[in-house]
Amino acid sequence: MHFDKADPKGYYSILGLLPSATEAQIKTAYRRRAMDLHPDRNPGRDTTQQFQHLNDAYAVLSDPAARAKYEAYLIKGGGSGHTASAVPTPIVCAGCAKISAQPRVVVFPSVRSFLLVTVRKPIAGVFCSECAHKAALKASAVTWVLGWWSIPWGPLYSLQALVTNLLGGNQPPLDNARMLGHQAYYFRATGRPDLAQSLARHALEYCRKIPNTLSKGGAAGEEKTRLTHNLEALIRQLGAPAEAKQLKNSWGLLHARFFVQAAALVLVVAGVAWGVANTSLSRYFTFSEPAPSSVQPLAADATGMPGPDAVRDALRNLDAKPAYVRPATAPNGLPWPRTAGYLAGEPQAMSTGYSQIVIDNGRNTADVLLKLVALQDDGAQTARQVFVPAHGRFTLEHITPGRYDVRYRDLDSGELSRSQPLQLTEKTTARGTEYNITTVTLYKVASGQSASLRLSEDEF
Repeated sequence: MHFDKADPKGYYSILGLLPSATEAQIKTAYRRRAMDLHPDRNPGRDTTQQFQHLNDAYAVLSDPAARAKYEAYLIKGGGSGHTASAVPTPIVCAGCAKISAQPRVVVFPSVRSFLLVTVRKPIAGVFCSECAHKAALKASAVTWVLGWWSIPWGPLYSLQALVTNLLGGNQPPLDNARMLGHQAYYFRATGRPDLAQSLARHALEYCRKIPNTLSKGGAAGEEKTRLTHNLEALIRQLGAPAEAKQLKNSWGLLHARFFVQAAALVLVVAGVAWGVANTSLSRYFTFSEPAPSSVQPLAADATGMPGPDAVRDALRNLDAKPAYVRPATAPNGLPWPRTAGYLAGEPQAMSTGYSQIVIDNGRNTADVLLKLVALQDDGAQTARQVFVPAHGRFTLEHITPGRYDVRYRDLDSGELSRSQPLQLTEKTTARGTEYNITTVTLYKVASGQSASLRLSEDEF
């Protein structure tokens, strides 16, 4: 087994990582490689030695002190027992553990949500194109199942993750430039200059993509300059490219798994759009019944057909419903109040209790005339009449225990609605009297605290 001077014991190479890997990347890569190399999962081949080597690598690299010691060991050029070879250790795919001519460092986001908690967890590693497609499908599947169940970030992050995975994930330019450059040196050392040159050119493209904000000054800027210089020198050493042997890009978007993810995304977006469109139509459009026909026969002229005067008279007699006009005064004959409150002179019954009903008109753009109605065995009785302006709020206090509903008229449109029945109770305990405080939101959407029902003029 060959070991690179930059990794004389092969600890980073068996994990498929670079020496710049973070602790989280080391932990993720170890778990994935442990599953791939475990002897129980490989009955047809002996992976015991590799599995032990993997455990040794993780024991060192997961311990900050041991890793620092190993890094110092690398700087000195390696220790006894491992002779540095001219052939670098190839970087292998974290999924299939094979040496790839087109590896990439890729991060696929996945989203998990529950109520108010949304967690974004990346699936990252060095992958060949085939394993990258599988990792993208896995991350997207997790997001489809678990990502939506939190408001508001769940749907937003889920959609972002699905689109990112659809387009091939995030490919950090600096990490890919390092990794592809290393792989190019490996193929040059093993007698494959065509692959080495193709990889070096791809690495140079990633170098150019490193953001200027990252590369200005400091270690990152120096590394970008050094990488660019070394890659250009390698390309010059390899000579003119052999066009017939250039690699075909296997990382293009147009593959079967792309269409699977795209189709799922399009279907869901189309379904949501259709639902929103239909909900909007049902809210803003009503279908009136056909106008009743006249029960009186029309007078005929000499030709036997109804004359124009008869038609005109018939149209005048049609029972057309007059258009709603907001009343100029309140039911008590006085001008409408400017603030929320009881209508002056109107009775305030059922006022011997402790319970309260908060009327919230904060989401409504129209004033409302509201009635608190007691639902008794002998029928419905109006207990209170209240005016609540648009975006206003009012609390009905000292309500006697019993069963009630709230009925109200939109003073702009004349539309009548009522709430679901409300049961108010009182209970005397050692700590005092327990009673109800209920909020009724006058807003007809699913998120309202009280569902609104249609109401006829007679019921109001």
